[in-house]
Amino acid sequence: MGRARLPVMHDRPAPLDIGDDDPRLTYRGAVSLQRGPGWTAPWRLPYEDAALYLPEGGLGRAAMPSGVRVTLRTDSPSLVCRYQADPPPELNGPEERARLDVVYDGRRTATADLETHGGDAEVRVDGLPGRMTTVELWLPYYHQFRLRGLTLDAGSAVERDSAEQLPRWVHFGSSISQGRGAASPSRTWAALVARRAGWDLTSLALGAACCLQPMTARLMRDLPAELLTVCVGINIQALGSHNRDALASALVGFVRTVREGHPDTPFAVMSTITAPEREEVPGPSGMTMRECRAHIRRAVALLRDHGDKHLHYVHGPEVFGPGCSRLLLEPEGLDRLHPSADGHPVFASRFMTVLRRAGCVP
Repeated sequence: MGRARLPVMHDRPAPLDIGDDDPRLTYRGAVSLQRGPGWTAPWRLPYEDAALYLPEGGLGRAAMPSGVRVTLRTDSPSLVCRYQADPPPELNGPEERARLDVVYDGRRTATADLETHGGDAEVRVDGLPGRMTTVELWLPYYHQFRLRGLTLDAGSAVERDSAEQLPRWVHFGSSISQGRGAASPSRTWAALVARRAGWDLTSLALGAACCLQPMTARLMRDLPAELLTVCVGINIQALGSHNRDALASALVGFVRTVREGHPDTPFAVMSTITAPEREEVPGPSGMTMRECRAHIRRAVALLRDHGDKHLHYVHGPEVFGPGCSRLLLEPEGLDRLHPSADGHPVFASRFMTVLRRAGCVP
């Protein structure tokens, strides 16, 4: 009687795990990376010196990775993103949902809702093309985020995204620019502009900030850029950081500091978009929103008169004016400030048009 043959066992190939600090991952749009035990948090300020940028507090806003993309090249048809599910921020007005967008070949293929329970979590994304392509993970714009790593299909190839350097755009603004009200990370107005124009975005926009902080001017001075923009005014008027006598002086100093590193770079200074409840009502600054815009326009004109011909003023209401009130996030009866999910694409389209008209971009 012959011996029975044992079945041959074939080991299934293991999925490919990529750590948060794997050199094949690129954190585009991050100013600095904070490394912890098994995680990486992208910051939009130098995290070790963040208190110097925001001495009044609110450092967590700089750890919200608005505009930051984790990129890699792979042929995996799916991926799992492992992350630390940090709790949501406390906000005035409507809540923001923690979301992650997956983009390949310039197209958004998935938007995933993220957990915020404080522990470890993961989210799976299917539907990638299964051929070598650049994959971008657009991180949450109004929640902090710590990446644990990625898991790809077994046998997948992985490379660092070494695409040709795109023109670099550095933008400074408030919560309006950070993305408040957007549908998802790649659909904030700034992200839409960057994706459509082919610009490499670094967003320094911080909610409840953007008061012409000198340290931010120094940072913009030192970052590489082919385009510089700021959207300023709303928090100056609302928080009273500068009165009518100090605003123009502060803006002149801010721009001149940036110009130390970028003497000829196209630079657009945009005043605040429509703010229906603030247009004619003085804030703690003593200025109405209309008066605030007038002082910003005057400062830009003064700088141009003194030789800065690459500096341009953009009137915020030309981008998003009273006719867009129905596209604001907040309902009537609240302080209406931010574009809604439907408003962000309108903002993006008009911003590009106005930049071209001003001569900032071809």
